[in-house]
Amino acid sequence: MIDTHCHLDNKQFDSDRTEVIERAFEAGMTHLVIPAIEPARFDAVLALASSDERIFCGMGIHPHDALKASDEALAKVEELSYGERVRAIGEIGLDYHYDFAPREVQQEVFRKQLRIAKRRNLPVIVHNRESDEDMMTILDEEQDGSLRGVLHCFSGTPEQAERAVRLGFHISFTGNITFKKSLLSETVASLPMDTIMIETDAPYMSPVPHRGKRNEPAFVSLVAEKVAEIRSMTLTDVLAQTTQNAMRFFQLSLIALLFIGTMLASAPHQAFAQTTPEEEEEYTDPPNPYKKIIGVGGLLGLNALTEFTNKGNQQYDGQAIGPGASIMVHIADRWAINASYVYGLNRAVTAIDPRTGKPRQDNPDEQQAFDLALQYVVNPWNIVNFHFMVGASYMTTRFNLQETRGYWGFHANIIGISMNLKTPIGIFYPGFEWRANIVLGLNQDKTYGLSDSRTLTGFVFSVPRATLYFFPNFSGK
Repeated sequence: MIDTHCHLDNKQFDSDRTEVIERAFEAGMTHLVIPAIEPARFDAVLALASSDERIFCGMGIHPHDALKASDEALAKVEELSYGERVRAIGEIGLDYHYDFAPREVQQEVFRKQLRIAKRRNLPVIVHNRESDEDMMTILDEEQDGSLRGVLHCFSGTPEQAERAVRLGFHISFTGNITFKKSLLSETVASLPMDTIMIETDAPYMSPVPHRGKRNEPAFVSLVAEKVAEIRSMTLTDVLAQTTQNAMRFFQLSLIALLFIGTMLASAPHQAFAQTTPEEEEEYTDPPNPYKKIIGVGGLLGLNALTEFTNKGNQQYDGQAIGPGASIMVHIADRWAINASYVYGLNRAVTAIDPRTGKPRQDNPDEQQAFDLALQYVVNPWNIVNFHFMVGASYMTTRFNLQETRGYWGFHANIIGISMNLKTPIGIFYPGFEWRANIVLGLNQDKTYGLSDSRTLTGFVFSVPRATLYFFPNFSGK
C-alpha cells in the first residue's frame, strides 16, 4: 500500500508528525511520496524523505506559487531533482479556481517544469482545478513520447480520464471518491486498473468517515476500499495492483520490492485483513488472492559448466541453451515442492589427443540435470513474487557422446522473481531465476581413454533461466 501524494511537511503535522508516519506504516503502508509545492519548503520535504528509506518526494512549484517561480527557483527544482530521494517533478499544474497567479504565468511555469521532467526522465505530479481544456492542451502539445505523469486527486469525467490515459498518464484518486455526493464512480470504473493509483492528499480531502477532520496517510486504505467496491474487486487485488502501479511509476528498485516482500513475510499486514482485535492475535498472513495448487511449465536456460581437477585448475566448458520442463506443487502459500529437468549439448568440451598433443572435439557433451527442490515464496499475495530455493540434484554427463556418468549433488538459487498473472482459467506464472548445481568430491577419471591424467574432482553447473508455469483454476472462482 502506497500513499502516492501526501503533504507531511504541512504545518498541520508539526505537533505529531512522527506519530502520523508511524501510524501509516503500522497500518500497512510500504512507501510515502511527498510532493513539494514551493521553494521555501524544498528543504523540509527533502529532510522528511531522507529520514526514512520508505519515504520519497517530488520537487516542483505549485500553480498557487507560480509567481515565485523565478529562473533561479526553477533551476533549483532541476538541481534538486538529481537527489536520490526525488522521484518526480511536482506538484505542478494549473489552478483556475483561486487564480493566485495570472493564468498565463501559471501556464508558462507549468510548461517549463514539464520540460525539466523530460530532461530528467522523471514523471510529473499534476494539479488541475477548473482548467481542464488548457491543461490537456498543454500536455498534448508537450508530449513528445517522453512525458509521463499522474493527474492527482482526479475529479473529472471518464472522457477526460480516457484522454489523459491516451497521453500516457496515470490517474490518482483520493478521499473525494468516498463522498456521498461524489460523481466519480463511473470514472473509477471506466479506467484500466494498471493506470490507477491511490493517495490521501493529506492533510486535505479526508475520506468518509473522517471527512471534515485532518487527513493522514493511514487513511489511504479507505480510498482503496471504495475503488474495490466500485469495481467489484477484492481489497487485496486493488492494493496489489495500485501498489505495483506506483512502484513502476516512481521507479522504485527491485531492492525496494524485496524489502516490501520481506517485511510482509515477517509480520501481519493489517491492510489486507478486516479483523477484530481478538482475531488479530491469531492472524499471521493476509489472504492470498493468487492461490496455487499444482502447476506445470517449461523453462529455457543458458547452461555453463565449470570443472575442477586434481591439479588445482579449472576448465570452463562453455555454454549451451538448455530447454526443460518443471512441475510445482504448493503445500502452503509460501512453500512449494519443485521438480524440474533441463537438457543441454555443450560444444566447448575438449580432450587432449596423445597423437598430436592438441585439444580435439569429436562430439559435444550431453548434460542433463534432474532437480527436486523446496521453494520458499516471500510474498505470495503480491503480483510480483520473490522466492528462494534449495534441493538435491542428479546430473548426468555424456562425455564426448561416448560415456554417460551420473553424479549426485545439490543446487540453490540466491533469489528468483516471478509474476502472478490471474486469468479466469488459472494463473500464469512467468519468472526468472539463477540456479547453481554443485557436485564435489567426484574423483572421477576424465581422460576419455586418452593419456591426459587429470581427475575430475567436482563441477558447478550454472543455469540462469526463464520459466513459465500454468496453475489451473480448480475452484472455478
